[in-house]
Amino acid sequence: MAGSLDGVRVLDLAGGSFGYAGRLLAGLGAEVIKVEPPGGDALRRWPPFPSDQPDPETGARHLHLDAAKQSVVVDLDQPEGCDLLRRLVSEADVVLESFAPRYLAERDLDYDRLIEVRPDLVMASVTHFGQDGPYAGYLGGEIVDLALGGYLKLTGDADREPVKPYDDLILQHAALHATVAVMGGLMRRDATGEGDHFDVCVMEAALTLGGGALQMYHANGHMHQRTGARLLSANPRYAYPSTIRPCRDGYVHAHSNNRHIDLLAVLMPGLGLEALLETPMANADAIDEAMDQWLADKDKTEAVRLAQELRLPFTEVFTPDEILSDPHLEERGFLVDLRHPEAPEGLKQPGAAATMTATSWRAERAPILGEHTEAILTDLLGMEAGDIEALRASGAVA
Repeated sequence: MAGSLDGVRVLDLAGGSFGYAGRLLAGLGAEVIKVEPPGGDALRRWPPFPSDQPDPETGARHLHLDAAKQSVVVDLDQPEGCDLLRRLVSEADVVLESFAPRYLAERDLDYDRLIEVRPDLVMASVTHFGQDGPYAGYLGGEIVDLALGGYLKLTGDADREPVKPYDDLILQHAALHATVAVMGGLMRRDATGEGDHFDVCVMEAALTLGGGALQMYHANGHMHQRTGARLLSANPRYAYPSTIRPCRDGYVHAHSNNRHIDLLAVLMPGLGLEALLETPMANADAIDEAMDQWLADKDKTEAVRLAQELRLPFTEVFTPDEILSDPHLEERGFLVDLRHPEAPEGLKQPGAAATMTATSWRAERAPILGEHTEAILTDLLGMEAGDIEALRASGAVA
């Protein structure tokens, strides 16, 4: 079964977690060629690794974010490498990149130069602060983007410092922005024959995840405070709980049924919740104490089953081993084992972004560094073996 982006060729120069954009496009059927520097994308050196043994081919992030891509090694610090990239662009529909502003322009590889060889090129540039503005030249990173995007101010306990969410949440969110932009660019190109260049700013992407905090302050001067695991709200009548509480064997996420607030008192009788639920958010501390008392002798599965029977959306807080054995994910076939010659067998990874009926999701392993260099230069660019060897000898490709 064909993918929805069959026939689209993407050059992926986006490094690290920004590679999620290329992963999504590859899954949807595009031919994604990952153009890596000598030594490979830094993503290959990021843990975790099987048995804690660093290996550029077996890191979990590389195996996931680079799945279904091809790998070509090109040195853009050499003129021959830049010339080669132009030739690759001439045969591509899309370019993804995450270099610092001016990096490509200094090599005559910016969008204005690339459309000379591919006039209808669709290109997305993902950077921490965008291509212009006062911060454009600043170095960035996940925690920097979270801080300047306002997200960090909202996470953690009220009496402690802000807490960074796990891993590269905002960077991958920005990669989603790039993916959507590229899809829109391809649709516009099909309609008009014209390409487009998308400037994706991670700081701005972070602002879209603020849950209305910015608008709330702008509208009435109210500044949300950190609330730990609780839902952000200052309205005493707002629904509660929406929080994480301990139970006998771990944690559950406890959530109210917003249309039937009183159901929590039905689930947990004899704890005085009826009166507390008249103004739930105002009584959040007392509600937490009552829930802790009820949850103390129950395991996660039992607590969630009893709550869900009353249509209260409680859920387990899963650990990695519980995710791997979860029957729901098993039945839907979400976790996949993409056999890789360098990685242990049975290594599960996230699968398709969506279940499809008319198209398929490309589930193929991540490439070995430079695995496809020769084939792409030969088959796509029509280069002779001697020319390729000369480029290898100069270090322009590997």
